[in-house]
Formats: sequence, C-alpha cells, structure tokens
Amino acid sequence: MESSSCQRKVAGALAFLVVLGTVSVAGAVVSTAPVAAESESAPPPALPPPPAPHSEALPAGPNTLPAPPPPKSETTGEIVPLPPPAEPAPAGAPRPADNSDLPPLPPPPRGVHYHDGFYLRLALGLGASGALVSSDTTRYPDYSWSGGGAALDAWVGGTPVPSLAMGAGLSLVGVSSNSRHVDGESRSGAVAGSTALLGFFVDDFPDPARGFHFGGMLGFAGAAAEVKDSGQKFQGGGVGLGAWLGYDLWVSPQWSLGGMLHFTGSITRQSADDVKYQTSLGGASLAFTALYH
Repeated sequence: MESSSCQRKVAGALAFLVVLGTVSVAGAVVSTAPVAAESESAPPPALPPPPAPHSEALPAGPNTLPAPPPPKSETTGEIVPLPPPAEPAPAGAPRPADNSDLPPLPPPPRGVHYHDGFYLRLALGLGASGALVSSDTTRYPDYSWSGGGAALDAWVGGTPVPSLAMGAGLSLVGVSSNSRHVDGESRSGAVAGSTALLGFFVDDFPDPARGFHFGGMLGFAGAAAEVKDSGQKFQGGGVGLGAWLGYDLWVSPQWSLGGMLHFTGSITRQSADDVKYQTSLGGASLAFTALYH
C-alpha cells in the first residue's frame, strides 16, 4: 500500500513539471515574436557622411617618415649635390619616338643642311635655242636658225629672307647651226650666236632643309650673231630674263649637287649704217649645278 502511494506521488510530480515547462516555452515564444517583427520592418540606420578632404597638408606626426639623406660619394664620403632638373627642349627640336622616356634630341647646328646665309651657284650644261635677226630695211633680209650650244651660270648672293636667296647672276647661252632660213628659204652655211644675261635673281626654297628650288632673273642682255660665209655680224644690247627649277642633294654640311632646267630669253638691238637690227633669242638648257648655301 505504501509503495503504490509513493508511485502515485512521483507520477503527479512529474506531470506537474511537464505542464510547467510547456507553459514557460509557450510564453517565451509569444514574447519574442513582436520583437522579431519589429526588427524586420524597421529600416537600417543611415551611414554617417564621409569626412571632408583636407585642403592643407597634415602636420608631420610621429609616424611620418623623414626625408632620405642626400647621396654621398663612395670615395671621399662627401655629400654629392643632386643634378638640376632637365630644361625643356627648344622649339623646333626633333622629338624622340613615341612612348619613349628619352629626352628630345638636340637640334642640329644652325646652317647645317639648311639653305641660309651666303649663296653661290655654278652650273654647266647643254641647251637648245633659236634666234632671229631682223632689220628695218629690205636691203638686208631677215634670217633665223636653231641649234644647240653650251649653257653656263654663275650666281652670287645671300639669304635676307628665310628660304629666299637673292643676288646678282650671269647666264650665258650659245646656239650654232650649219644652216639658216633667209626670208623663208633654207640656206647652208655655218651660223652662230650667243646671249649673255647679267641681272638680279631670286631663288626660292619652299623647304629650306630640302633641295627643291625655283626662281627667276631679270636684267641686261647682250647678244652676238655671225654668218660665217657672208661676213654678216650683229652685236647689240637689250633686256633679258630667265626662269628655272631644279633639285639639289646634300653632299656636305653646306654643299649640294643637282640638276636644273633653265629657260632664257633676250631681245637686243643694234644700229649700224642707218639700219636698225634686232635679235630675238630664246631657249632651254639642262645643267648640272653645284651650290654652296
């Protein structure tokens, strides 16, 4: 009897503990649910704004590294001063290749492979020309001829304007033939003539560092003509002009060699024995030239 009553007491105590634990768990769940709902619905707090950048340098602090010491010589131990910063390259200096860390190349010495300063041109070549000698009387018929001959040029000057040379020049052109035309009829017999032009010239180099050039000359002209078998001679003066273009290649810092196509023309007059004569001469020559410029 006592044992059965003890068992009933133990069973009742266990049942009471089970009911008490169930009630405690249910209360905890009910009390935490509103807190979780409020945390899910509330937005996250805004972050504070970043600090404004400092316009002035921060003062040196205990963690600031000191400046490196100046270099010293390995032999004497003395302080070696640092080299000065490189100066900017002058205008017109050639630039190194792209993506290069090298400084720009220095410009070449002034006047080297550049057309400036003193100007001297000498030219020698062959030309083809034609001439006409006429008079104001029918006693002396007009005659003309054409042929080849030598051409010579010697010009001296300077370069007062960049790329433009100016000065005084002398040009000679000769023309000879074994026949001539007299009043439209062809006659055999050696005939020769020449003209000399002394005047002021200009010679322009569009790119002073290169050799292409063109120019002209205007001045006084003298001409001479002679028919060998008849003794007819003409010597007169007048005006002449020339024009040319050519190209020179550098062979030294100041000298260049090249070729030139030269056109020359002149009109000269002479009065003798109450007869007025006139000679017209024109032609073109291809010459080899040597230039110091």
